[in-house]
Amino acid sequence: MKIKFFSDYEVSENLLIRFKANYKVDDEVLTFTTADDYDYAVVFNRANDPLKPGAKVITVIQEPSWSDAHQNKFYLTNSDYILVHDPELFEKNNNVKLGGKIIETPAFMFYHDHVDHSFYDHTEQIKKEKKLSMIVSGLYFNIANYHKRIDVLVKILESDLDIDIYGRGLTIQDPRYKGDLKYKYTGLLPYEYSIAIENSNEKNYITEKFVDCVLCNTTPIYNGAPNLAEVYDQRYYRTISLDSPHIVQDLKEIIVHPAPGSVINKDIYFEKYNLYTKLKEIIYG
Repeated sequence: MKIKFFSDYEVSENLLIRFKANYKVDDEVLTFTTADDYDYAVVFNRANDPLKPGAKVITVIQEPSWSDAHQNKFYLTNSDYILVHDPELFEKNNNVKLGGKIIETPAFMFYHDHVDHSFYDHTEQIKKEKKLSMIVSGLYFNIANYHKRIDVLVKILESDLDIDIYGRGLTIQDPRYKGDLKYKYTGLLPYEYSIAIENSNEKNYITEKFVDCVLCNTTPIYNGAPNLAEVYDQRYYRTISLDSPHIVQDLKEIIVHPAPGSVINKDIYFEKYNLYTKLKEIIYG
């Protein structure tokens, strides 16, 4: 069986490159193509290009239920299989009945940096010389956690918290702001902890914001999926409330302790949430 990748954000050739870099593949059970000789279309969110008639469609949801990525409801309702983090919420927010075989699962997300997964093989050996980072963009939408994330940033900047801040679209006159990053791992590898705030608090919606930290053996200080402890080992992350009136003090009380690292959760990501393995399971049983 041959597989071709489609999405709303990238062409098939680049999706295949990213997939092979992201996931550990230990066999040749599945084959991949960028031509039109495919049997299965694996669609991330939705396809911008038309699909071949007769091909089976496996849709992999990577965006929150409220995202514009779902304006075209076809892939929510007409896929043969749909991997979705919260089916009930998707049906409610999009006013649809999901079609095909519904597979409720933690989101299958690519990590952020376009590097081979082998880059992260020995990150636990890197000495942590700094305490805390935050990587944040200046995007400010009046929806979900966008404004709350910026509010947290403002409170941090008004404090004396020992932190390095990175991100694009920011105009900050503060020595703790270190500018934008070419590679996100630059703002993670040297740090014991990093603040990771999801765009949305949806069940099973655990994205690269969490994963990028654990791959770098950096302990996430997290706000996002309410069921994170059902997916990853809670000994190796910390959580915060974005509505806490004392959030800076909350952060200080976390980072005063040595970070536990994240090796166990890195293994969970690569082994349990490997999309190659999941596709084999769907196609061959």
